[in-house]
Amino acid sequence: MLNLFHVHTYRCNHAENISDELYIKRALQLHANSITFTDHAPFPGNCFGNRMQYEQLPEYISTLQELKMRYQGQIDVKIGLEIEYLPSFQSYYEELAACQHLDILMVGQHFYEEKPGQYSFLLKNKNEVEHRGCMTAIHQAIETGFFSVIAHPDRSFRRVTGWNEECTTLSRAVIESAAAKGIVLERNLSSLEQKNYFRTEFWNLLLPNNKTVTGLDAHALSELERDENKLKNIGRKMYASRVRC
Repeated sequence: MLNLFHVHTYRCNHAENISDELYIKRALQLHANSITFTDHAPFPGNCFGNRMQYEQLPEYISTLQELKMRYQGQIDVKIGLEIEYLPSFQSYYEELAACQHLDILMVGQHFYEEKPGQYSFLLKNKNEVEHRGCMTAIHQAIETGFFSVIAHPDRSFRRVTGWNEECTTLSRAVIESAAAKGIVLERNLSSLEQKNYFRTEFWNLLLPNNKTVTGLDAHALSELERDENKLKNIGRKMYASRVRC
């Protein structure tokens, strides 16, 4: 069964400028059973870049709703969002989690909040602290109960050149919490293409009851065909531990 998980749209402004329907048509050509859209969610006030505008969110949902109905019986179209967890936006996450038209709310922690209005992408010493702040934010996100999937959790360590005991401690906190709450951890195929983005040290710590999914992180039509077999080279046990979201 081919389930195309983690697909972005043109609205994020760093993806191919094509319609949502073209992704679905290509998924059908690939004989996929499902396709899950998880575009970068906006924030009220449009305070961050590399994502859709807040005013586009209703159109994003309604367009995919219409396509879901149009292709019903041919392919399962799921509607989701990828978003950073920033504690000062708690009421916004509550609103998104309550939206009956969203199938998946997924954490994608690209930066973290030091305090309201101050974010890690402004820091000068990212190499020293980014992994700590991002993993702490992911752990907090899991505990809220709003999210069902964590995108590329190991990417938090992208600036860490050597794995250490702190990395293991931070990882175990997330892994254990995800296992306890049934939250899915995403192994991201896009991460395999960038140095230090895919960390086997993290995945080797998984518990037997951790749920995982393989995500494409597709930003273009051609990326629906990212080679999942690459994971075989990382370890048979890692590749075999998969669930469908």
